[in-house]
This record gives sequence, structure tokens and C-alpha cells, in this order.
Amino acid sequence: MINLILVTLSENDKRIIFALLIGIILIIALVGYLSYLLVRLVKWQGRKIETLTADAVNTKVIIDPKHLRRYGTKKNWAMYFKQAIPPLIIAAVGVIVLIIRNSIYNDFSYNPFSIENGFGTLIFTFKFSGELTGNEYDLIRFSKIVVDNYPHFIPEAWGGYVVAPCFMVSGVWYFLVASSLLGRTIHLEILCRNKFEKEMINPNSPQSQNPNPNNQNPNNL
Repeated sequence: MINLILVTLSENDKRIIFALLIGIILIIALVGYLSYLLVRLVKWQGRKIETLTADAVNTKVIIDPKHLRRYGTKKNWAMYFKQAIPPLIIAAVGVIVLIIRNSIYNDFSYNPFSIENGFGTLIFTFKFSGELTGNEYDLIRFSKIVVDNYPHFIPEAWGGYVVAPCFMVSGVWYFLVASSLLGRTIHLEILCRNKFEKEMINPNSPQSQNPNPNNQNPNNL
């Protein structure tokens, strides 16, 4: 059946289908690799919460999971706000440039990713359609596969060339920041459950006997 379908396809159709298959394989591989990196990032950022709370725990300033959760949450969100500033600044630059561009051209419906006068002019786009004939000898025929846009530069698209990269970079960056926040939050909960487990089971442990040698009030953390 596949051989019969391939016979009915033109050479141009076959080349484009082959290119699309290669593209799909590369996308699947890229998504898998990015997912792997994301998991590593979450685990790495999760371990950072141990570093942020280590001094308070080791000096017995924090004596129970409740205070550890409260203290760790403060440290976690402080790091989040610090990490979120750069992508938000980049996004703000993109918004400002977009407003300036729209004001100059008096066009507030402008799409910075457009293939006509935006960032899309720098990428390949395709138009294709598959005709389902119902004939076993000519089941699917891609008769209208054409390159809709070749990468080219036009001065009128300057706004898209600035705004679109700002939005894409800030979006990816902020996604990583938010993922890091989630990773630290999950690890903090695990830490709160496990850190004091031995002390809770064994009331005669050193930490239970001398929970706060520095006489500091955990409620002030």
C-alpha cells in the first residue's frame, strides 16, 4: 500500500514529505532533550533550597517543619523575584518598542510575528494540502505543497525584528524561572517532611534536647 501511494506522488511531493519527516523527528528529539534539561533544572534548583536554609537548620535556629517551611518559602520567593527581573525587563522593552512602532504607523493591530511585515519574514513557511481520493492506488496526493515564504528582510518589519525576539527570549527565560520556583517549592516540602523525621521519632536526640542553643525565636524568621 505504501509503495502504491509513493508511486502516485511527484518528486517534489516526496522531497517535501521527506523534509517534513526529518523536521518532525528533529522536533521530537529536541522536545525530549529539552524535557530532560527541564527535569535536571528542577532538581538542581530544588537542591538550592537546602543551601538557602542550611545555616538556620544547622545552627538549630529552625527547630520544626513549620518554621522550616515558613523560612524556606521566604527565601524561595526572594530568589524568584530576583531571577524574574531580567526576563520582565526584556518583555517590557518589547512592549515599549511595540507601542512606539504602532504609534508611528498608527497600526495597533500589528502582529510582530507576521510573515508579511513582522519577524515571520525571516523564516520558511509552507502551504500544503492532502487530497483524500478513496482510491487504493491514489490514496493521498499532496498536490499543493509550496514554500509560502522565503527568509527575507524588509525595513517595515523592524518592529517585529525587535519585539518578537524580546517576547520569545523573555518567555523562555521566565518559564525557566517559574520552573525553578516550582522545583524549589517541591523540594522544600520534601525537606520539611524528612529533615526532622528522626528527631520526631526519637525525642532523646541531641536536637530535641537542645533545640535552640542561640536562644533565637524561630517566629522571627
